[in-house]
Amino acid sequence: MKKLLLLISILSFTFNTDAQTLADLLQKKTSGHKITGTITGLQDSTVMLAYYFGGKQYATDTAVVTNGKFTFEGEKELKGGMYLVVLSESRYFDIIVSEQHFSFSTKTDDLVGAMTFKNSKENPAFYEYLNFITDMQKEVTPLRKQLETAEGENKKALQEKASEVDKKVKEFRSNFIKNNSDKFFTKIINATTEPVIPESPLDSLGNPDKTFPYRFYKKHFWDNIDFSDERMLRTPIFYSKMDQYLDKLTAKHPDSINVSADVLVEHSRANSEIFQYVVSYITSTYERSKIMGMDAVFVHMVENYYITNQCDWVDSTQLVKIADRAQKIAPNLIGRKASEFLDFYGRPFMKDTLEKLHTLQEINADYTALIFYGPTCGHCKKEIPKVKHDVDSLIAAGHNIETFAVATEFDKTEWKKFINNQKIGDWTNVADINHDEEGNPVASSDWRDKYDIYSTPVIYLLDKDKKIIAKRITHTQIVEIISRLEGN
Repeated sequence: MKKLLLLISILSFTFNTDAQTLADLLQKKTSGHKITGTITGLQDSTVMLAYYFGGKQYATDTAVVTNGKFTFEGEKELKGGMYLVVLSESRYFDIIVSEQHFSFSTKTDDLVGAMTFKNSKENPAFYEYLNFITDMQKEVTPLRKQLETAEGENKKALQEKASEVDKKVKEFRSNFIKNNSDKFFTKIINATTEPVIPESPLDSLGNPDKTFPYRFYKKHFWDNIDFSDERMLRTPIFYSKMDQYLDKLTAKHPDSINVSADVLVEHSRANSEIFQYVVSYITSTYERSKIMGMDAVFVHMVENYYITNQCDWVDSTQLVKIADRAQKIAPNLIGRKASEFLDFYGRPFMKDTLEKLHTLQEINADYTALIFYGPTCGHCKKEIPKVKHDVDSLIAAGHNIETFAVATEFDKTEWKKFINNQKIGDWTNVADINHDEEGNPVASSDWRDKYDIYSTPVIYLLDKDKKIIAKRITHTQIVEIISRLEGN
């Protein structure tokens, strides 16, 4: 009995060991990725594997073509999504990467139509759809061309044929989605499906609500996107829809964009990778936006998502930089009241060349051109005369505008020379010319941070209440903005 038990124990150990070895071998064989291609007619060359991300394509691998065959292979798994096999600068085709080990074959003279796959469930369905759509396009294109010049009964007949093609496409699409509900490509198709807008309700006067279609469309814009699947990021669809939502469907005003951004962020919480992408994209896009005032969106994102500890992908050093940047921008957003030049004790400190104190509030005008310049700055020496000319032109035309000019350097001699040379003595010229006990210049407040002054010249335009109308503008924009505001 003891011998029998020992034998069973040995056999069990051997079996388990062998099973484990086999499992290890299988794991080793199937780990990473291996995509093999055979393209009949393809000359020996180099091909590239790339993926879609954020409206762009990024190369991830290259392979040498020998006798029409090549392999993309690596120890790491590829992230799922839509990829491109690039044969040349102008010739490529798409594949779905879901499985990590599969092969395909096709011909150079019919890349899509001749495509076949092995060990892939996603791609055969993908290419079934592509081939059908290609066939339908071939059928409808000549009809549309004929419709451009058709008349009467001929036009009616062509329209009926086009409608039949459209009906075929809708039926195929519907059946495809139903029969391939487990496929990733089906999610891509769904993502391109537009919301069906119902009939507009009547307003209080009994007329159809003209704003209803837009409001319904925007509200249901994201209905068909699976935010829980990070593979959507690696398709050309997600970025284009996000761009459409923020840039086309949302008014170009920071308050409106902030609302849309929050809606999009809340949707993205379904997946951590998508959440990271959405928050990062919106934040960086509006930090560097060329549209004036859009930095308010950047501040909104930082205040609501970054400093509230929701962005765990950002390290502490980077977070401090982002928060500091937002803190500097926040005081001078469009529509906010310009920061007064007061020291750390709440006292005025900006002085003219005669060391008389001045504040913004003493300027009594419909508009104030607030200008920061360096007396030794070469660019300032070129731009300030242009500002002077345009401001004087506005005054001559009857506009009530004054200039509050802040010198950003401490050399009083250079400052006086600049005022005389540029003939700006009629401006309110001030500088932070305070010094410590040893005679060294010292900053009396954080005015550089409040106005985000890191280069010169910088021009702000304020209204009569000293609210910021525009910032970081050119001399010509001063004229354009005031003329527009006053209907000239």
